Amino acid sequence: MDNFQQPGTVSVVICTLNREESLIHVLELLKNQTIPPHEVLVVDQSREHKPQTWNYLKENQNRIRLLTLSSPSTTAARNLARKEVRGDIILFLDDDVLFYPTLIQTHQENYQELNLGAVTGKVLYDGSEENDLPWAGRITRSGKYLRNFTTNQRCLISTLYGCNMSIRRDVLLEVGDFDLNYWGNFLWEEVDYALQIRKHGYQIIYDPRAVVFHVMAKKGGSRNPPPRQYLESTIFNDWYFFFKYISKGFWPFLLYRQKKTWFQYLLASRGNCIPLIKQMVRAFRQAKPQY
Repeated sequence: MDNFQQPGTVSVVICTLNREESLIHVLELLKNQTIPPHEVLVVDQSREHKPQTWNYLKENQNRIRLLTLSSPSTTAARNLARKEVRGDIILFLDDDVLFYPTLIQTHQENYQELNLGAVTGKVLYDGSEENDLPWAGRITRSGKYLRNFTTNQRCLISTLYGCNMSIRRDVLLEVGDFDLNYWGNFLWEEVDYALQIRKHGYQIIYDPRAVVFHVMAKKGGSRNPPPRQYLESTIFNDWYFFFKYISKGFWPFLLYRQKKTWFQYLLASRGNCIPLIKQMVRAFRQAKPQY
């Protein structure tokens, strides 16, 4: 682990999948930042786009680097960006967020703290409520994830929120790839990476000034696979994370918290829970415990 110097330049990475107007909107917002990005890297996993989207990307190719990924995967897209970016700090944004012109500046300012490895900001969405609690991004001993990325208090945290997170490039290179075992809806993938950052001795800061509004577009993105596939990936990703990081004495708590997922799947599959059991077994076999 090294001590870093000045904040440095910021590359913005947007991993996109089957998004049109919202992607263009994010790219337009980046034109108005108080500190311009060193580069904008779009990792496109879409099979096709509307003509106006292709035209926009072509007309703006002087300020947007476009990479393509044939098989959609949030973790694979982040890994490709990790190898390609040139800035000192990498700001990952979703393709359906809104933000102020100071977003890059706010992320960058935090990196004056020399031992800081990553930053995540406030994430608002329809129905969210801001608060003044002195914490965010907690994982309890039993593996319950307490997000609270709506607090107004700056604090050290344990994890990251993937739609609004920045990481030093040197830290990305030191920690290595995002875990490709997560799939489908990719739950826990950025949490897993945050734990690896902290394992390497770096701190993570939550800064409420670095705020985005997460639109959560109904079409496209990794949250929109077929219903049964979504539920199966939920079971796998939950258990894979637990088998890696949570002591087995707490595994029954996860099973209890998953009761709604199991119920929905049983309804969709006419009572067949075997695919979910297979996902649990596969997660157990692939996970390498780190607790």
